[in-house]
Amino acid sequence: MNLNSQSNDVEEMKILNVIQHGIIRLNQQFAIIAIDSEIELLFNKFFYKRNDEPLNSINKLTGMQWQNIVSDLQGSSPENPWLVACQTKVDQTVKLTLNNKDALLSLSLRYSPVFDHNDSVLEVLVFIVISDTIQQIEKDLQIEKAFYRAMVKDMPALIYRYTTDGIVTLANAELCSYFGADADDIIGMSIYDVMDAENVEGAKIHLAGITPENPICSHEHSGKDYAGNVRWYQWTDRLILSNDGQPLGYQGIGLDLTERKIHEEELLRLATTDTLTGLLNRRQCFTLAEQELARCRQHNRPFSLLITDIDFFKHVNDRFGHMAGDKALQSFATLCTKALRDIDIIGRFGGEEFIIILPETDLQGAIISAERLRQNVEAMNISFNENNLKITVSIGIATNDEHPEMSLDSMLVKADEALYNAKTTGRNKVVTWPIKPPA
Repeated sequence: MNLNSQSNDVEEMKILNVIQHGIIRLNQQFAIIAIDSEIELLFNKFFYKRNDEPLNSINKLTGMQWQNIVSDLQGSSPENPWLVACQTKVDQTVKLTLNNKDALLSLSLRYSPVFDHNDSVLEVLVFIVISDTIQQIEKDLQIEKAFYRAMVKDMPALIYRYTTDGIVTLANAELCSYFGADADDIIGMSIYDVMDAENVEGAKIHLAGITPENPICSHEHSGKDYAGNVRWYQWTDRLILSNDGQPLGYQGIGLDLTERKIHEEELLRLATTDTLTGLLNRRQCFTLAEQELARCRQHNRPFSLLITDIDFFKHVNDRFGHMAGDKALQSFATLCTKALRDIDIIGRFGGEEFIIILPETDLQGAIISAERLRQNVEAMNISFNENNLKITVSIGIATNDEHPEMSLDSMLVKADEALYNAKTTGRNKVVTWPIKPPA
């Protein structure tokens, strides 16, 4: 075995694995005046071994005409790009393929002439970027495609691709499962025909905001799967651009947010409702009341507030137990939700007291609503452990009819004063503020 030949082969393999780029300098006659040593070794490998000439340290390319090297490696070109670069004063980029029986390389060459102050060419710089072997590029491309297909197929998300005209060109298994259809049924359809009808207008607005300058956009919306189950998804749509910035199509990915939404809704419910009655808690009731009061002021509409207290509630607890008291509170809450309007706000104020907000309701309307509620409570029967419980309520009313600027806190104070009067003058009655003296 020729040890020198074996050593040279090993060195050549190292060159192919290490070299990524290099520079060559050409003089005014386009002869090589300087070349990176690694690039020179690379060119020697292809230039000399092409004719089965030995590769050794004396094969220097310095001084050789660049055209002779390029012509021998790739064949003559009808137009030499280094000449074009000098004539037009515009850098020229071309591809060059190096090949022999051992390897095939693809090179990108950029010719950049250097001029003096008289616009005469001083020299030409050749910037070289070397790719992997073309065979390896193809192999890597196939591997990447395989990994991409696996990712799209197995990813627990809805993935689809569609053209700039909105025609679906790809649908993964998760998307097909969501719609209960095969990929062949979905591919070729318009995305607006695939999605839920109620989401079409929102999707058009969403896609209109995707541009080459802003190619990614995300939003959340709900929809129904093929079985009728409501699901929440976060959709991220991306405009796919070519190397020169031209739109090629879109890719959409939908991540299932249903479990998170359910959790968020449960947290919101716990934070805003009274666990015993299911009505709003004190804080949330006040928050919504402030919003409604502001809205009524803005539109010059009346606003009324009721504070309701169950009479002798302690007697219920003492006689029948706290479970009976809980049943009475729940029964009253249920009655309120049925007796009042959808726009009315009902919350548990604390203990056996409740607050009721009547938007766009003047004093006379508030009295009618309160009296109807009082009568319904008085007529209500509450069954508990074979006992028939009866309760009544006292109600205090405050409105902003004569004082539109009155704050919510002030109205609460006034309604509480009216409630106190109702409880101290007999209970099971409705009293309004300002409190009128007895006739």
